[in-house]
Amino acid sequence: MLVVTSNWCVSDGTLSAGPPRGCVERFRAEVRRASLRCGFRRDGSYQPVDAVDVVLAGDTFDWLISREWTGDLRPWNAGRRAAAARERVVSGAVRRSQRMQATLADWMRRGIEVPMADRRGRPMPTASRPVPVRVAVLCGDRDRWLEQATGDWMLSSRAPMVGTCWSNGDVTVRHGDDIDPLHAASGGEPTLGESLAVDLIARFGVALDDIADVRPLAASLVRRLACSAVLDAPTRLVGWLAARDGGATLSAAGRQGLIDTWHRCVALWQRAARRLSLRGDDGLDLVGTIAEWLRLDAVADIIRSVQWADAASIPGAASPWDSAATVVLGHPAAEVGTSATSRSRVVCLGPRALQTLDHLDEDLSGPAAAVVRRARDGGQIEWLPIGTVAGGIGSRHDHDEGHGRGVWRSPATPGRDGIVDAA
Repeated sequence: MLVVTSNWCVSDGTLSAGPPRGCVERFRAEVRRASLRCGFRRDGSYQPVDAVDVVLAGDTFDWLISREWTGDLRPWNAGRRAAAARERVVSGAVRRSQRMQATLADWMRRGIEVPMADRRGRPMPTASRPVPVRVAVLCGDRDRWLEQATGDWMLSSRAPMVGTCWSNGDVTVRHGDDIDPLHAASGGEPTLGESLAVDLIARFGVALDDIADVRPLAASLVRRLACSAVLDAPTRLVGWLAARDGGATLSAAGRQGLIDTWHRCVALWQRAARRLSLRGDDGLDLVGTIAEWLRLDAVADIIRSVQWADAASIPGAASPWDSAATVVLGHPAAEVGTSATSRSRVVCLGPRALQTLDHLDEDLSGPAAAVVRRARDGGQIEWLPIGTVAGGIGSRHDHDEGHGRGVWRSPATPGRDGIVDAA
Protein backbone atom coordinates (compact mmCIF):
# COMPACT_ATOMS: atom_id res chain seq x y z
CA MET A 1 0.00 0.00 0.00
CA LEU A 2 1.27 3.43 -0.91
CA VAL A 3 0.25 6.57 1.00
CA VAL A 4 1.32 9.93 -0.43
CA THR A 5 0.90 13.17 1.48
CA SER A 6 2.21 16.65 0.86
CA ASN A 7 2.12 20.31 1.84
CA TRP A 8 2.18 20.07 5.63
CA CYS A 9 4.17 23.32 5.52
CA VAL A 10 5.40 23.28 9.11
CA SER A 11 7.25 26.56 9.67
CA ASP A 12 9.33 27.80 12.60
CA GLY A 13 6.20 29.50 13.97
CA THR A 14 7.55 33.04 13.92
CA LEU A 15 5.01 34.19 11.30
CA SER A 16 2.73 31.36 10.23
CA ALA A 17 0.42 29.00 12.07
CA GLY A 18 0.87 25.24 11.85
CA PRO A 19 -1.37 22.67 10.16
CA PRO A 20 -5.00 22.56 11.35
CA ARG A 21 -5.44 21.25 14.88
CA GLY A 22 -5.76 17.47 15.04
CA CYS A 23 -4.48 16.99 11.50
CA VAL A 24 -1.69 14.59 12.50
CA GLU A 25 -4.07 12.51 14.59
CA ARG A 26 -6.58 12.29 11.72
CA PHE A 27 -3.80 11.34 9.33
CA ARG A 28 -2.61 8.59 11.67
CA ALA A 29 -6.14 7.22 12.10
CA GLU A 30 -6.98 7.36 8.38
CA VAL A 31 -3.80 5.55 7.36
CA ARG A 32 -4.62 2.78 9.83
CA ARG A 33 -8.15 2.49 8.41
CA ALA A 34 -6.81 2.49 4.86
CA SER A 35 -4.40 -0.31 5.79
CA LEU A 36 -7.41 -2.43 6.66
CA ARG A 37 -9.45 -1.43 3.60
CA CYS A 38 -6.58 -2.18 1.22
CA GLY A 39 -6.49 -5.73 2.53
CA PHE A 40 -9.77 -6.44 0.72
CA ARG A 41 -9.19 -7.75 -2.79
CA ARG A 42 -11.32 -7.23 -5.88
CA ASP A 43 -13.04 -10.59 -5.33
CA GLY A 44 -14.08 -9.54 -1.81
CA SER A 45 -11.59 -11.73 0.05
CA TYR A 46 -9.26 -10.30 2.65
CA GLN A 47 -5.50 -10.67 2.87
CA PRO A 48 -3.37 -8.29 4.99
CA VAL A 49 -1.25 -5.86 3.04
CA ASP A 50 2.41 -6.83 2.85
CA ALA A 51 3.85 -3.40 3.67
CA VAL A 52 2.97 0.28 3.77
CA ASP A 53 5.01 2.95 2.05
CA VAL A 54 4.43 6.50 3.29
CA VAL A 55 5.87 9.20 1.01
CA LEU A 56 5.84 12.85 2.04
CA ALA A 57 5.86 14.48 -1.40
CA GLY A 58 7.50 17.79 -0.56
CA ASP A 59 6.86 20.93 1.47
CA THR A 60 6.68 18.96 4.69
CA PHE A 61 8.35 22.06 6.12
CA ASP A 62 8.09 25.71 5.15
CA TRP A 63 11.52 27.24 5.66
CA LEU A 64 10.73 30.39 3.65
CA ILE A 65 8.04 31.99 5.83
CA SER A 66 10.06 33.16 8.82
CA ARG A 67 11.03 36.39 10.55
CA GLU A 68 14.64 35.36 10.00
CA TRP A 69 14.27 36.46 6.36
CA THR A 70 12.59 39.82 6.91
CA GLY A 71 15.80 41.68 7.76
CA ASP A 72 18.89 41.80 5.58
CA LEU A 73 19.29 38.02 5.23
CA ARG A 74 17.59 35.77 2.69
CA PRO A 75 17.51 31.96 2.63
CA TRP A 76 19.37 31.88 -0.69
CA ASN A 77 22.26 34.02 0.60
CA ALA A 78 25.74 32.54 1.04
CA GLY A 79 27.91 33.10 4.09
CA ARG A 80 28.02 32.06 7.73
CA ARG A 81 25.25 34.40 8.94
CA ALA A 82 22.78 33.05 6.38
CA ALA A 83 23.81 29.47 7.17
CA ALA A 84 23.26 30.09 10.89
CA ALA A 85 19.84 31.60 10.17
CA ARG A 86 18.89 28.62 8.02
CA GLU A 87 19.88 26.29 10.84
CA ARG A 88 17.68 28.23 13.30
CA VAL A 89 14.72 28.11 10.92
CA VAL A 90 15.18 24.38 10.31
CA SER A 91 15.51 23.65 14.04
CA GLY A 92 12.39 25.66 14.86
CA ALA A 93 10.32 23.90 12.22
CA VAL A 94 11.57 20.44 13.19
CA ARG A 95 10.66 21.13 16.84
CA ARG A 96 7.13 22.10 15.79
CA SER A 97 6.74 18.87 13.80
CA GLN A 98 7.30 16.56 16.75
CA ARG A 99 3.84 14.98 16.55
CA MET A 100 4.36 14.03 12.93
CA GLN A 101 7.88 12.81 13.68
CA ALA A 102 6.60 10.68 16.55
CA THR A 103 3.91 9.13 14.33
CA LEU A 104 6.36 8.27 11.57
CA ALA A 105 8.97 6.96 14.02
CA ASP A 106 6.38 4.76 15.74
CA TRP A 107 5.26 3.33 12.40
CA MET A 108 8.83 2.60 11.32
CA ARG A 109 9.61 0.99 14.69
CA ARG A 110 6.42 -0.98 15.34
CA GLY A 111 4.58 -1.06 12.04
CA ILE A 112 0.80 -0.76 11.73
CA GLU A 113 -1.40 -3.42 13.30
CA VAL A 114 -3.90 -5.04 10.89
CA PRO A 115 -6.18 -8.06 11.35
CA MET A 116 -4.94 -11.43 10.17
CA ALA A 117 -7.00 -13.40 7.67
CA ASP A 118 -8.82 -16.63 8.46
CA ARG A 119 -9.03 -19.62 6.13
CA ARG A 120 -12.07 -18.18 4.37
CA GLY A 121 -10.35 -14.92 3.52
CA ARG A 122 -12.02 -12.85 6.21
CA PRO A 123 -10.39 -10.50 8.75
CA MET A 124 -10.02 -11.98 12.24
CA PRO A 125 -11.13 -9.47 14.90
CA THR A 126 -9.18 -11.25 17.64
CA ALA A 127 -5.84 -11.70 15.88
CA SER A 128 -3.58 -9.10 14.32
CA ARG A 129 -0.03 -8.63 13.11
CA PRO A 130 2.18 -5.61 12.44
CA VAL A 131 2.74 -4.52 8.86
CA PRO A 132 6.16 -2.94 8.23
CA VAL A 133 6.17 0.74 7.28
CA ARG A 134 8.77 2.50 5.13
CA VAL A 135 8.89 6.30 5.10
CA ALA A 136 10.41 8.63 2.52
CA VAL A 137 10.53 12.42 2.68
CA LEU A 138 10.97 14.35 -0.56
CA CYS A 139 12.27 17.87 -0.97
CA GLY A 140 9.85 20.60 -2.03
CA ASP A 141 10.22 24.20 -3.05
CA ARG A 142 9.84 25.37 0.57
CA ASP A 143 12.21 22.84 2.12
CA ARG A 144 14.54 22.14 -0.77
CA TRP A 145 17.68 22.00 1.38
CA LEU A 146 16.13 19.10 3.29
CA GLU A 147 18.93 16.80 2.15
CA GLN A 148 21.42 19.04 3.91
CA ALA A 149 19.39 19.33 7.13
CA THR A 150 21.33 18.04 10.14
CA GLY A 151 18.59 17.75 12.74
CA ASP A 152 18.42 14.80 15.13
CA TRP A 153 15.42 13.46 13.22
CA MET A 154 17.46 13.04 10.05
CA LEU A 155 20.47 11.55 11.86
CA SER A 156 18.62 8.99 13.99
CA SER A 157 18.78 5.28 13.24
CA ARG A 158 15.05 5.37 12.40
CA ALA A 159 15.36 8.33 10.04
CA PRO A 160 13.27 8.21 6.86
CA MET A 161 14.78 8.10 3.40
CA VAL A 162 15.32 11.56 1.93
CA GLY A 163 15.47 12.51 -1.74
CA THR A 164 13.72 14.32 -4.56
CA CYS A 165 11.98 11.41 -6.29
CA TRP A 166 10.45 8.12 -5.12
CA SER A 167 9.49 5.24 -7.39
CA ASN A 168 8.45 1.62 -7.18
CA GLY A 169 8.27 1.11 -10.94
CA ASP A 170 4.48 1.44 -11.00
CA VAL A 171 4.27 4.85 -9.36
CA THR A 172 6.63 7.81 -9.42
CA VAL A 173 6.23 10.48 -6.73
CA ARG A 174 7.79 13.92 -7.04
CA HIS A 175 7.06 17.34 -5.67
CA GLY A 176 6.66 18.70 -9.18
CA ASP A 177 7.55 22.33 -8.51
CA ASP A 178 9.83 22.24 -11.54
CA ILE A 179 6.80 22.32 -13.84
CA ASP A 180 5.52 25.47 -12.14
CA PRO A 181 7.00 28.43 -14.06
CA LEU A 182 7.21 30.45 -10.84
CA HIS A 183 9.42 27.79 -9.26
CA ALA A 184 11.36 26.51 -12.24
CA ALA A 185 15.06 27.27 -11.81
CA SER A 186 16.47 29.66 -14.38
CA GLY A 187 20.16 29.28 -13.61
CA GLY A 188 20.21 31.33 -10.43
CA GLU A 189 18.53 31.96 -7.11
CA PRO A 190 15.97 32.83 -6.04
CA THR A 191 13.09 31.63 -8.19
CA LEU A 192 10.09 33.90 -8.53
CA GLY A 193 8.18 31.62 -6.17
CA GLU A 194 10.83 31.90 -3.48
CA SER A 195 10.98 35.65 -3.93
CA LEU A 196 7.20 35.93 -3.57
CA ALA A 197 7.20 33.77 -0.43
CA VAL A 198 9.98 35.68 1.31
CA ASP A 199 9.72 39.24 0.03
CA LEU A 200 5.92 39.38 -0.19
CA ILE A 201 4.16 36.88 2.08
CA ALA A 202 6.70 36.95 4.94
CA ARG A 203 7.03 40.74 4.73
CA PHE A 204 3.22 41.03 4.78
CA GLY A 205 3.12 38.83 7.89
CA VAL A 206 5.51 41.16 9.72
CA ALA A 207 3.56 44.23 8.60
CA LEU A 208 0.34 42.80 10.07
CA ASP A 209 1.82 43.42 13.53
CA ASP A 210 0.99 47.10 13.02
CA ILE A 211 -2.76 46.46 12.55
CA ALA A 212 -4.28 45.89 15.99
CA ASP A 213 -7.53 44.34 14.70
CA VAL A 214 -5.67 41.83 12.54
CA ARG A 215 -2.75 40.99 14.84
CA PRO A 216 -4.52 38.08 16.67
CA LEU A 217 -5.47 36.55 13.32
CA ALA A 218 -2.20 37.22 11.51
CA ALA A 219 -0.61 33.77 11.86
CA SER A 220 -3.61 31.94 10.43
CA LEU A 221 -3.98 34.49 7.62
CA VAL A 222 -0.32 34.16 6.68
CA ARG A 223 -0.65 30.37 6.52
CA ARG A 224 -3.77 30.76 4.39
CA LEU A 225 -1.79 32.78 1.86
CA ALA A 226 1.46 30.82 2.12
CA CYS A 227 -0.18 27.43 1.64
CA SER A 228 -2.14 28.42 -1.44
CA ALA A 229 -0.83 28.90 -4.94
CA VAL A 230 0.83 32.30 -4.67
CA LEU A 231 -1.12 33.74 -7.60
CA ASP A 232 -4.33 32.92 -5.71
CA ALA A 233 -3.29 35.13 -2.79
CA PRO A 234 -5.49 38.12 -3.84
CA THR A 235 -8.53 35.88 -4.25
CA ARG A 236 -7.97 34.18 -0.91
CA LEU A 237 -7.34 37.49 0.82
CA VAL A 238 -10.56 38.93 -0.59
CA GLY A 239 -12.39 35.79 0.56
CA TRP A 240 -10.91 36.15 4.03
CA LEU A 241 -12.04 39.79 4.17
CA ALA A 242 -15.52 38.83 2.97
CA ALA A 243 -15.80 36.24 5.74
CA ARG A 244 -14.76 38.86 8.31
CA ASP A 245 -17.28 41.33 6.83
CA GLY A 246 -20.05 38.77 7.17
CA GLY A 247 -19.26 38.21 10.82
CA ALA A 248 -18.55 41.88 11.52
CA THR A 249 -15.27 40.89 13.16
CA LEU A 250 -13.06 43.48 11.46
CA SER A 251 -13.43 47.24 11.72
CA ALA A 252 -13.53 49.40 8.61
CA ALA A 253 -10.20 50.94 9.60
CA GLY A 254 -8.65 47.52 10.11
CA ARG A 255 -9.98 46.34 6.76
CA GLN A 256 -8.59 49.30 4.88
CA GLY A 257 -5.33 49.08 6.78
CA LEU A 258 -4.91 45.46 5.70
CA ILE A 259 -5.61 46.32 2.03
CA ASP A 260 -3.17 49.23 2.10
CA THR A 261 -0.54 47.04 3.77
CA TRP A 262 -0.93 44.35 1.13
CA HIS A 263 -0.53 46.82 -1.71
CA ARG A 264 2.51 48.36 -0.04
CA CYS A 265 4.10 44.92 0.33
CA VAL A 266 3.36 44.11 -3.32
CA ALA A 267 5.13 47.32 -4.35
CA LEU A 268 8.13 46.49 -2.15
CA TRP A 269 8.27 42.97 -3.55
CA GLN A 270 8.19 44.35 -7.10
CA ARG A 271 11.14 46.59 -6.32
CA ALA A 272 13.11 43.73 -4.71
CA ALA A 273 12.30 41.28 -7.52
CA ARG A 274 13.58 43.51 -10.30
CA ARG A 275 17.03 42.03 -9.82
CA LEU A 276 15.73 38.70 -11.14
CA SER A 277 15.37 40.18 -14.64
CA LEU A 278 13.01 37.40 -15.74
CA ARG A 279 10.90 37.94 -18.82
CA GLY A 280 8.36 35.86 -20.66
CA ASP A 281 8.74 34.29 -24.06
CA ASP A 282 7.54 37.48 -25.76
CA GLY A 283 9.64 39.82 -23.66
CA LEU A 284 6.82 40.26 -21.16
CA ASP A 285 7.81 41.94 -17.88
CA LEU A 286 6.91 39.06 -15.55
CA VAL A 287 7.60 40.94 -12.34
CA GLY A 288 5.44 43.89 -13.39
CA THR A 289 2.66 41.63 -14.67
CA ILE A 290 2.62 39.57 -11.47
CA ALA A 291 2.62 42.73 -9.34
CA GLU A 292 -0.42 44.01 -11.24
CA TRP A 293 -2.09 40.63 -10.86
CA LEU A 294 -1.59 40.67 -7.10
CA ARG A 295 -3.47 43.90 -6.54
CA LEU A 296 -6.87 43.67 -4.84
CA ASP A 297 -8.51 46.44 -6.87
CA ALA A 298 -10.11 44.20 -9.46
CA VAL A 299 -10.57 40.86 -7.72
CA ALA A 300 -14.21 40.55 -8.67
CA ASP A 301 -13.95 37.34 -10.65
CA ILE A 302 -13.44 34.45 -8.25
CA ILE A 303 -11.90 32.27 -10.99
CA ARG A 304 -9.33 34.72 -12.26
CA SER A 305 -6.39 32.57 -11.11
CA VAL A 306 -7.36 29.93 -13.66
CA GLN A 307 -6.89 32.49 -16.42
CA TRP A 308 -3.30 33.30 -15.45
CA ALA A 309 -1.80 31.09 -18.15
CA ASP A 310 -3.51 33.27 -20.77
CA ALA A 311 -2.69 36.51 -18.97
CA ALA A 312 1.08 36.09 -19.01
CA SER A 313 3.55 34.35 -21.25
CA ILE A 314 5.54 32.43 -18.68
CA PRO A 315 8.54 30.37 -19.82
CA GLY A 316 7.57 26.72 -20.01
CA ALA A 317 9.13 23.91 -18.02
CA ALA A 318 9.74 20.29 -18.90
CA SER A 319 7.02 17.82 -17.93
CA PRO A 320 8.07 15.11 -15.48
CA TRP A 321 6.13 12.23 -17.04
CA ASP A 322 8.19 9.10 -17.34
CA SER A 323 7.60 5.41 -17.91
CA ALA A 324 5.67 4.98 -14.65
CA ALA A 325 2.00 4.17 -15.05
CA THR A 326 1.06 6.69 -12.36
CA VAL A 327 2.74 9.98 -11.50
CA VAL A 328 1.92 11.66 -8.18
CA LEU A 329 2.87 15.34 -7.84
CA GLY A 330 2.79 17.14 -4.52
CA HIS A 331 3.04 20.72 -5.79
CA PRO A 332 0.66 21.40 -8.72
CA ALA A 333 -3.02 22.04 -8.17
CA ALA A 334 -5.31 19.70 -10.06
CA GLU A 335 -6.80 22.51 -12.13
CA VAL A 336 -3.50 23.65 -13.62
CA GLY A 337 -0.54 22.11 -15.37
CA THR A 338 -2.32 18.91 -16.38
CA SER A 339 -3.26 18.30 -19.99
CA ALA A 340 -6.21 16.17 -21.00
CA THR A 341 -3.89 13.49 -22.38
CA SER A 342 -2.03 13.08 -19.09
CA ARG A 343 -5.04 13.04 -16.77
CA SER A 344 -5.38 9.28 -17.08
CA ARG A 345 -2.19 8.80 -15.05
CA VAL A 346 -1.51 11.94 -13.02
CA VAL A 347 -2.47 12.65 -9.42
CA CYS A 348 -2.02 16.22 -8.17
CA LEU A 349 -1.96 16.93 -4.43
CA GLY A 350 -1.27 20.66 -4.66
CA PRO A 351 -3.34 23.36 -2.98
CA ARG A 352 -6.73 24.12 -4.37
CA ALA A 353 -6.58 26.77 -7.09
CA LEU A 354 -10.11 28.04 -6.63
CA GLN A 355 -11.71 29.35 -3.49
CA THR A 356 -15.22 28.22 -2.66
CA LEU A 357 -17.84 30.88 -3.17
CA ASP A 358 -18.98 30.69 0.46
CA HIS A 359 -15.37 31.12 1.66
CA LEU A 360 -15.59 27.93 3.74
CA ASP A 361 -12.22 26.68 2.63
CA GLU A 362 -10.13 26.95 5.78
CA ASP A 363 -9.11 23.28 5.59
CA LEU A 364 -7.41 23.95 2.27
CA SER A 365 -4.45 25.39 4.17
CA GLY A 366 -3.90 21.86 5.43
CA PRO A 367 -2.07 18.95 3.79
CA ALA A 368 -3.46 16.49 1.28
CA ALA A 369 -3.15 12.71 1.45
CA ALA A 370 -4.10 9.88 -0.88
CA VAL A 371 -3.75 6.10 -1.09
CA VAL A 372 -2.60 4.55 -4.35
CA ARG A 373 -3.79 0.95 -4.65
CA ARG A 374 -1.92 -1.76 -6.51
CA ALA A 375 -2.83 -2.60 -10.11
CA ARG A 376 -4.16 -6.05 -9.16
CA ASP A 377 -6.54 -4.33 -6.73
CA GLY A 378 -7.88 -1.93 -9.35
CA GLY A 379 -5.22 0.80 -9.29
CA GLN A 380 -7.66 3.13 -7.54
CA ILE A 381 -6.80 6.42 -5.90
CA GLU A 382 -8.50 7.15 -2.59
CA TRP A 383 -8.43 10.46 -0.74
CA LEU A 384 -7.83 10.37 2.98
CA PRO A 385 -10.12 12.92 4.70
CA ILE A 386 -7.62 14.50 7.08
CA GLY A 387 -8.83 18.09 6.71
CA THR A 388 -11.01 19.94 9.19
CA VAL A 389 -13.89 19.87 6.70
CA ALA A 390 -13.51 16.31 5.57
CA GLY A 391 -16.82 16.28 3.76
CA GLY A 392 -15.65 19.04 1.47
CA ILE A 393 -12.88 16.86 0.07
CA GLY A 394 -13.70 13.36 1.14
CA SER A 395 -12.66 10.29 -0.84
CA ARG A 396 -12.66 10.62 -4.58
CA HIS A 397 -12.16 7.85 -7.09
CA ASP A 398 -11.65 7.46 -10.78
CA HIS A 399 -12.60 10.43 -12.97
CA ASP A 400 -13.54 13.10 -10.47
CA GLU A 401 -12.85 16.32 -12.39
CA GLY A 402 -14.63 18.79 -10.11
CA HIS A 403 -12.95 21.79 -8.59
CA GLY A 404 -10.50 21.18 -5.81
CA ARG A 405 -7.71 18.68 -5.52
CA GLY A 406 -8.21 16.19 -8.32
CA VAL A 407 -7.50 12.54 -8.80
CA TRP A 408 -7.63 10.44 -11.91
CA ARG A 409 -7.45 6.68 -11.97
CA SER A 410 -4.27 5.16 -13.32
CA PRO A 411 -3.26 1.64 -14.35
CA ALA A 412 -0.10 0.21 -12.83
CA THR A 413 2.50 -2.46 -13.53
CA PRO A 414 4.76 -4.43 -11.19
CA GLY A 415 7.91 -2.67 -10.07
CA ARG A 416 10.55 -2.08 -7.43
CA ASP A 417 10.33 0.23 -4.40
CA GLY A 418 12.86 2.85 -3.41
CA ILE A 419 14.20 6.36 -3.44
CA VAL A 420 15.57 7.15 -6.88
CA ASP A 421 18.18 9.60 -5.66
CA ALA A 422 18.47 9.08 -1.92
CA ALA A 423 20.76 11.47 -0.07
